[in-house]
Amino acid sequence: MDQRPFFTILTPVYKGRDFLAGCTASVRAQAFGDYEHLLIDDGSPDDSGLLCDQLAAADGRIRAIHQQNAGVTGARNTGIEAARGRYLLFLDQDDRLGPCALEAVAAALKDCGDDLVSWRHHGQWEEMCADPALAVPARYAQADFGRLYCTGTVHYVWTKAFPVDFLQRSGVRFDETIRDGTDDLPFVLAFWRAWFTAHPGGGVRYISQFLYYYEIGNAASVSNRLQPFVPSHLAMFSDLLGDLLGRYRVPPHQAELAFYQCLHTLAYGVYSTPRNRRPALRSRLLGDPRFQDILARMKENRLYSPFYLPFRWGRLGLVAFLFRSYEGRRWWFWHAYRLGLRLLGGDWACPF
Repeated sequence: MDQRPFFTILTPVYKGRDFLAGCTASVRAQAFGDYEHLLIDDGSPDDSGLLCDQLAAADGRIRAIHQQNAGVTGARNTGIEAARGRYLLFLDQDDRLGPCALEAVAAALKDCGDDLVSWRHHGQWEEMCADPALAVPARYAQADFGRLYCTGTVHYVWTKAFPVDFLQRSGVRFDETIRDGTDDLPFVLAFWRAWFTAHPGGGVRYISQFLYYYEIGNAASVSNRLQPFVPSHLAMFSDLLGDLLGRYRVPPHQAELAFYQCLHTLAYGVYSTPRNRRPALRSRLLGDPRFQDILARMKENRLYSPFYLPFRWGRLGLVAFLFRSYEGRRWWFWHAYRLGLRLLGGDWACPF
């Protein structure tokens, strides 16, 4: 008889005192109880490590692992190695599982075959699905991954179930050099490549109900900080777009949102980069063949972004100005959006 837990839930912990009790309580409240919950204390300087030990002492399904600080990516890699369950779920310390999350995901995994399982997240607890019978997944074949991208779940590891044995054998791990919170997508892309190479007929079963609560009120979260451009930002979108169009044969018009968000993310990197460093950034980014290929694909398939022309013209100051407007009242952003379409002829595909 298989004594393994069905799920391993992996939570990196660093200065998590204010959130950890709520996070672990959301797991203990699940009707589906066949899991282990790994709390990876990443050298936290407060008493979060002690709290991990106390929680583990109170519930045998919780395991506390302590390590020197290695960042969230290092903590996640430690958890991958330590996982004993059949499927691995990621749960950040300031987030929570929705009321029926484990039951709904377990039901979707029961007859999934070579498919992977994914689900939605939300920042309002009231929107969480409470009835697992409502969480019926829809299947997306690989050629449909452009439409799957539009669900807003592709980027995140905490909206997916990862088969543990395959993950551990594959050697896919988080890039521990990425420290700005953009480590999820490179990991997901690498895992998908490995999985769909081994399971070429596989797809994704997507649950459209909200099963994961994402905390938007944590001011200390890395996602709430400026993120100056680093090469990994370009690399992850170059890989994403290359995989969608080449590996999974997604029609270009179904990938328009991915192209749009690529330029949006790179524009945020420009906006976050100090002005005195932008000349060097201009040379490094605009001269990169991967970026030139992205712009060429957008031109060839007439996929629009208000940042397309400023980037093509090499005007990083204008890119930063438009993103500043996007972060504010957006008057100039939408004015530039409409103006760019007129300059290009108006027949370009727009996601908005």
